Amino acid sequence: MVVEEIVNRRLSAFLLWLTITVAGLLLFVLEPGKSALLPGCPFRTLTGFTCPGCGTTRGLHQLLHGNLAAAFQLNPFLILALPFLLYALLSYTNTVLRGNPIRRNTLPAKYIWALFGFLLFFWIFRNTPFYPFAS
Repeated sequence: MVVEEIVNRRLSAFLLWLTITVAGLLLFVLEPGKSALLPGCPFRTLTGFTCPGCGTTRGLHQLLHGNLAAAFQLNPFLILALPFLLYALLSYTNTVLRGNPIRRNTLPAKYIWALFGFLLFFWIFRNTPFYPFAS
């Protein structure tokens, strides 16, 4: 691996963490729904239905303030997916900092399809009157 490629990957990891940090600080300070800097869901605005990501910004805001129950109520899929996303981010950062080659996706297709099916089910279920969580 060339030195320039290692530097570029490390720079990308640094910029990724910097972006997450700045976005987290802004989300901690600004309250979604009350700030013009944090727009609402365009899908919900256009259709009136909630998407699988609706409530994510408000949920992250609640999570940053230590309110796990409120974050789960706003978007349970976010809370369930967050540990996996954090693991992926930490693995990527570790790989880049050590200078190792980035591995290809080793997750079998059946798991990806199962995740897609769960996401589709969640999307449909949260738009029914039986959905118990706030949207």
